[in-house]
Amino acid sequence: MTTINEQSRTWQGEGGPAEWTRAWDRTRELINTRANCFSESDSDASQEDGISALATALYITARERHIEPAAVARQAVDDLIHRRPGETDLDIVRRWEAHLENLGHDIDDKTDPVSARWQRLRYEHDPDERNWDDSLARHGYGLTAIHYVLGTHVALAF
Repeated sequence: MTTINEQSRTWQGEGGPAEWTRAWDRTRELINTRANCFSESDSDASQEDGISALATALYITARERHIEPAAVARQAVDDLIHRRPGETDLDIVRRWEAHLENLGHDIDDKTDPVSARWQRLRYEHDPDERNWDDSLARHGYGLTAIHYVLGTHVALAF
């Protein structure tokens, strides 16, 4: 069986800025503190997207503040993910895209591991494509799965 730590290395992708690698290293440190909260089966990809969103949030914040990902406070991640007055989830997606573009990423570049991961996180799970009799069906943007790892289910603390 592949561990969540091993899976995260695949999700990170190859190459990219050193800060991307350090953000993923910090993310792995955090998820290892609550490894028992993650399942080997991630049928709806909420673990993958949640962990990837956390790594991306740490990356964005660390780069913009010129700090190490380990120094990023939980409040800074919360500030990135929470809606501002009048915002929708799409507005949050656009805000994160603007951060990534300001850091020099072409968000459509599939060869950039940061952008490639972003393309997955900005994907909107269409509720019309789901069987709503399935209580586990996902809806919304992949990015919003960060609430899975930061919320009460996993409750990562940093």
